[in-house]
Amino acid sequence: MPNGIDLILSDHQEADDLFTRFAETGEGGLIGMVIARLTAHDEAEHGALYPLLGEVLGDEDMVTRAAAAHSAVKKQIDEIKHLEGPPLTDAFDVLRTLVSDHVADEETNMLPTLAAQATPQQLDRLGARILQIKQRVG
Repeated sequence: MPNGIDLILSDHQEADDLFTRFAETGEGGLIGMVIARLTAHDEAEHGALYPLLGEVLGDEDMVTRAAAAHSAVKKQIDEIKHLEGPPLTDAFDVLRTLVSDHVADEETNMLPTLAAQATPQQLDRLGARILQIKQRVG
């Protein structure tokens, strides 16, 4: 079973791939796929990653910054759900930027710090918990 950090990195890559495919094709169905994946990822990070960060790192500022980024993503997703045509494409581009910025922060700051300080068992439990949450969310 992959550890939690590997699962998070895989989600980040999958989201980037979907955003890129949309930019190349404009295929509308990809927007729904991105939203579904981001929603499941958000639930997993809030339910598994952030509690572990608090436990292992004790860095509430890092968790608060990540939660704020997730909140901005959720608001943008809510806006996207009510749009169509060019405004939808523009809003989806904004979503991609929000996600990219959040991913860069996580991959540069949060995840390397967690990898250095958490035990392999904690990271394995994180992976199991992430999979459990994502399965429940769908």
